[in-house]
Amino acid sequence: MNRFTDKHTLHSSNKLTSRLTVMTFLLLLLLSSAISLFAYGCIWFFLPGADLKRAQRSLDQETQQLISSLWTTCKSDSEPLFTDFIRRTGAELLLLDHEKAPVSFYSFEKIHAAPIAGNRYPFRFKDSSQEYLLITRCHPARTDEIQTALRRSIPFAAVLIVLLSALCAFVFSRSTTRPIIQISAIADRIASLDFSWYCPYLRDDEIGVLSRSINELSDRLHAALEEIQRRNTLLSDELLLEKEHERRRMLFFSGVSHELKTPIAVVIGQLEGMQANVGVYRDRDKYLARSAEILQSLNHFIQEMLLVSHMDLSDEPALQPVGLAALVEALTAEYAKYAQPLFIDIHLDIRAGNPAKNPVDTDAKAQDEFLIRGDEMLLKKALGNVIGNAVTHSPKHQSVSVALSRTDGWIQFTVQNTGVHIDEKHLPHLFEAFYRADKSARYGSGLGLYITRMILDTYHVRHTIENVEGGVRFTACFPADASGAFLHTIST
Repeated sequence: MNRFTDKHTLHSSNKLTSRLTVMTFLLLLLLSSAISLFAYGCIWFFLPGADLKRAQRSLDQETQQLISSLWTTCKSDSEPLFTDFIRRTGAELLLLDHEKAPVSFYSFEKIHAAPIAGNRYPFRFKDSSQEYLLITRCHPARTDEIQTALRRSIPFAAVLIVLLSALCAFVFSRSTTRPIIQISAIADRIASLDFSWYCPYLRDDEIGVLSRSINELSDRLHAALEEIQRRNTLLSDELLLEKEHERRRMLFFSGVSHELKTPIAVVIGQLEGMQANVGVYRDRDKYLARSAEILQSLNHFIQEMLLVSHMDLSDEPALQPVGLAALVEALTAEYAKYAQPLFIDIHLDIRAGNPAKNPVDTDAKAQDEFLIRGDEMLLKKALGNVIGNAVTHSPKHQSVSVALSRTDGWIQFTVQNTGVHIDEKHLPHLFEAFYRADKSARYGSGLGLYITRMILDTYHVRHTIENVEGGVRFTACFPADASGAFLHTIST
């Protein structure tokens, strides 16, 4: 059929009383009746004359045979020939002698004594030297009988003509208008954007061409509308996504203003106090150091905001080869120096291919197995934020475990710290901007995990944070192909 396999064929016809069917029926009925009456009139006027001419030709042939017989027959023996001729032809005869006087010595009645109009045939009898003239014509009763028969058949012929004309008009109008009516109904449904009907008349004539054209039009309109709907859906999704981005931007800038307001006010207050040389602010060295510390944290905060702005405005993320094993190893070594004064142990476990290998396996083969594609600076920032948060929020004498493994086409990065627990109500909000589960904490801008989520979402990396027995675990799964290359698809 066509690519729309769910379409069903229209089998039910429209009402017989539709205007097209009625008009076609009446027109055909009138035409058929008129043609039949015209044909009957032609028979009425021309049949008697045609029959008379045919009978005259036949009579002429019979008369020629009779004349031939009279030439060899005696006059006294000719009466049986005339009798047999009249019996066979039913014609009227007039026999004239050489003086053009009627001969009346025959006993049968068909010999006319009065002159008649007809064909003339001169001849001589065998025993006579005188020339006779035979005049013959068809009997006029024959034409009268034909006209009488035609006149009597008029009522029956009229009824038969009307019935046959009505039957033919009905059959023809139904067979002709039914597909047109159905195609018209289907066209109306298509105009109402109902594409569930299909024209069944796949014939070789013009109706078949029209049916195929309607089907093709239906297919193309259906495909065009589906494409428009798909594009509208995409546009709606993009608009919703843009609105969501705009909402997040507003919330982000609202949070930024809130985060900047307090430290800036503190610095201004301290500087004004030192300028006025009042109270505790006379110890300028102490409060200059505090102001410098606050400004340093503001500088770090502004750098993070610039990074967020850069990622938000970037159209496509960079896709460069990045050795994830070397990156994680470098980050672990960097945060190990920060964790040492806090009496926190950091353990690194990199398992390439077979988990039975030695834990720290960063040779060339392992590096190849953990090769992904992305922006090294952004990935370093995302993973470093997770490791840094684990170290920062771990109590003294606890441990942080960093693991990297590759199984079943996935590269899994996990960070788990011990001795901590996060309230379940905080877990869904940890990746939001400026959200802090510990309201009493004085460190951090509240953007670390938010930046991590933005980076990982950019590269379509699945990530979760959850409470486990004895601590909290963060997991990120990077999809990778057989060669270890990071699979990234930018949705259009």
